[in-house]
Amino acid sequence: MRTWLAAALLCHVAAEQVQVHIVCHTHDDVGWLKTVDEYYTGQNNSIQHAYVHMILDTVVRALAADKSRTFTYVEQAFFVRWWRQQDERTKALVKDLVKDG
Repeated sequence: MRTWLAAALLCHVAAEQVQVHIVCHTHDDVGWLKTVDEYYTGQNNSIQHAYVHMILDTVVRALAADKSRTFTYVEQAFFVRWWRQQDERTKALVKDLVKDG
């Protein structure tokens, strides 16, 4: 468990209720150690293990399976590429997930 999360969950709080919100996210630097294509397709794992296409596929399935989950995503360079490869059914699903929060 990450140190900050452990500290937040294990700290002593005097008679107060604490709400902890954990929002899933991914941090995919565009072109940091590998090319955009290598990150997106999962190539050249000798440098770093990253397969952005699979991350987005998996997240959409997980969010569709449990509507109480949330996810935030920043790297539009990858998302646009992923979006252009999706069929209309997947695009409609993603639009519904975004609309529903």
